[in-house]
Amino acid sequence: MEAQERTETRKDEIRYRTDDQRRMVGKFLASRVVKTWKEDFADQDTGEIITVERNDILFEKGKYIDEDTAISIAFHIQCGDIADVEVSNQRRLAQPSKDYVLRPYKATAVVGNKRKSFILQAQSATAAIEVVTDYIELNFTSAFSVDSVKLMPGCIILNDRFRRAVEEVEGGNEAGEETPDGEEAREDTKYYRIEADITAVPTEGDEEEPRPSSYDFIVKTRDIDTAKAVITAWINTTMKKRAEEEGREARTFEISLTSASPFNLNAIIPYAFCVAYKEVEKITTTTD
Repeated sequence: MEAQERTETRKDEIRYRTDDQRRMVGKFLASRVVKTWKEDFADQDTGEIITVERNDILFEKGKYIDEDTAISIAFHIQCGDIADVEVSNQRRLAQPSKDYVLRPYKATAVVGNKRKSFILQAQSATAAIEVVTDYIELNFTSAFSVDSVKLMPGCIILNDRFRRAVEEVEGGNEAGEETPDGEEAREDTKYYRIEADITAVPTEGDEEEPRPSSYDFIVKTRDIDTAKAVITAWINTTMKKRAEEEGREARTFEISLTSASPFNLNAIIPYAFCVAYKEVEKITTTTD
């Protein structure tokens, strides 16, 4: 009878840091080995001293450590280039890609015996699970399980607070903008998923007729007509800000809804809550 091949997983991994040459041999590097130091430079215009972190890659992740490699690592440790290395009994080369942009996700969970749906923003599906788990723990009392997380690429999440450009809005202040707690206080809001074509209003300087761009929105508002006003306010506010940054005159836009329907959703998790889980990209300089 043939011996069954053993299947190894992360559950079988033995990983540790060491500066002992004998404990390295026969293992794999669990992470990239990098020599790091800082250099000071004087700004030629201001004379200000600027500190830059430099990195030099000594060994790549996953490299097998034989006797010669162990001797080389020990040399760098003795020179003070590194303090130790992280080793493993498994060779792991692939690693999750990093996305430093928050993207919209829809998460569903069974809370108690009811299914709940949430919209949130996260940098990955793994982070989205962390965000929705945290939110449910803080806002519900029953046992729960997160059973799905789905990326919603290109989806823009809006609410009634973009109605500042709409005149005579219920719950709005004198400027037409809803107060910070106005949306939560009203019971007439629903969630809608809306697809819209947005086209710049033609001007005399246009060489060609402006072409529409398609957008996908999740909007929490009173009705579809108000949703259109919310989207219009958002696009005009966004484009005005962009025009100011680029030093040009802002254009106005027309909105044409191509589809609109109620969207089954229990909550949009606030941006401020989601951003607490955002991982910031660390920029360093690597020498060749």
